[in-house]
Amino acid sequence: MTDDLPFVPPRPPRRTALWVAVGAVVLAGAGWGAWAAWNEWHQDQQECAPGILRQGPRQECIGVSDGSFTFDKSLDDVMGKIEAENRRVEESKKPYVSIAYVEPLTTVKGEEEAKYGLRGELIGAYLAQRELNHPELGMGRGERPQIRLLVGNLGLRSEQWKPLTDDLIALSKDHNHLVAVAGFGQSRGGTQKAVDALRAAGIPMMGATVTADSLSSASEPGFFRVSAPNRDQASGAVNHLKEQQKKDRGYKVVVIRDRNTDDIYNTSLSASFASAAKDRGLRLHGAPLEFLSGVDGVSNAFSSVADKVCALKPDAVFFAGRGINIRNFVNSMSAPDRRCPITLLTGDDAVGTYYGSSASESQREKFRTEWQDSQVTVLYTALGHPGLAAELYPKANNPLPDFLDLYHEEFGGASGDDQRVLQDGQTVLGHDALWTVGVAVRNAAGPDGNGAVNPGATLQMLLQLGGSKAVSGLSGPISFSSDGNPDDKPMALVRMEPSGTYTFRGVLRP
Repeated sequence: MTDDLPFVPPRPPRRTALWVAVGAVVLAGAGWGAWAAWNEWHQDQQECAPGILRQGPRQECIGVSDGSFTFDKSLDDVMGKIEAENRRVEESKKPYVSIAYVEPLTTVKGEEEAKYGLRGELIGAYLAQRELNHPELGMGRGERPQIRLLVGNLGLRSEQWKPLTDDLIALSKDHNHLVAVAGFGQSRGGTQKAVDALRAAGIPMMGATVTADSLSSASEPGFFRVSAPNRDQASGAVNHLKEQQKKDRGYKVVVIRDRNTDDIYNTSLSASFASAAKDRGLRLHGAPLEFLSGVDGVSNAFSSVADKVCALKPDAVFFAGRGINIRNFVNSMSAPDRRCPITLLTGDDAVGTYYGSSASESQREKFRTEWQDSQVTVLYTALGHPGLAAELYPKANNPLPDFLDLYHEEFGGASGDDQRVLQDGQTVLGHDALWTVGVAVRNAAGPDGNGAVNPGATLQMLLQLGGSKAVSGLSGPISFSSDGNPDDKPMALVRMEPSGTYTFRGVLRP
């Protein structure tokens, strides 16, 4: 644990060979002083902030911030609050440890929706930090060591995982004393590589909304998550569809799947659904209808898929793909010569179906009209929803009301806004990820809060969070199986409405 040293991000190594060569030339002319000045100027051109460098073909700002560098304007308010709480922690002179929350914090046109989900996750993580650091908030988990929250950028689609994980590993070995990493964003190839690198370095991790099955391992502990993995989501979806077939023998189910193998969310959701359907005798009609995301012509592919769906006339479609591609499907189904009623059931990435607030109102209104015209009903397996906690906890034990009070105190809004701001589950899961790691940290510190806390001790305590040691998360009680996945954690069945709301339909179990 660290007492009072300020946050100093690891300064990325200079490109020594290049500078030596240039230095030799400069020394021959103007001398060492001129070379040093030029070297420092060139380094400044690469830095977005101290220790945060421009990386990759898009020159993204990659590194770890204590809140002082915000990465994106949409994050200014929450990062400002994180910075202020971190300063308070440092000035308190109480022992503290650091937990990093990492996400792909940069996006491109067409993926703006991700920004607003990420903001929700960081809000949840910050509020968990506040609950952990301030015993007067009544969470009953002590106050030592204090928690300092750092934020890291994995880059667009997690492609800059390598420089970020190098920084995180360095922070775990210096006075910043990083003991765990949470978050991780979407399930992509870069996410898998980041998890593998941190696991090899002995740093425990807690996924928030990341669900690909391949991230977990019973033989190599280190990665945990508060979200139901794809296998559980697919199992819950199969259970729901099987119930419909019990009620109606003619209930017809068709699968649409993405063949992009670099997206481990799609591939594991598809494989898990196929396996669960076979095990439980869910009748599927015909071969899966397929498309390939990430390449040109996706809209044309969905036009063909929509024609096939209307020709097959299924009652339900299981969609093994991302929310942004559900939007493509809805758009194609809205054509006047289609518009066949269909229920689409999918996994948690359905939240990406909606346009983010960066889109124009006319663009969002056009999509709402298309959705209504399409006659597509969208259901999904939600990892967190405000309606879920009331179903899973006795009223007296429900942690959500106190959380909502803190939310409104910090970010404003009336109580009637609860559904709007929390219903997509991002804030709930960001909170639960950091909260669960924080509980493990406090357990590692012992009753007096003075025990040594490091990545290994934190990992040991995360391994103990099972059975009767379940953590009371906003998304439901959290305990872990041997592979780090939540143990039979219930999910919410949620209907997405064209109006932009999420209607709780019931509890799903794997």
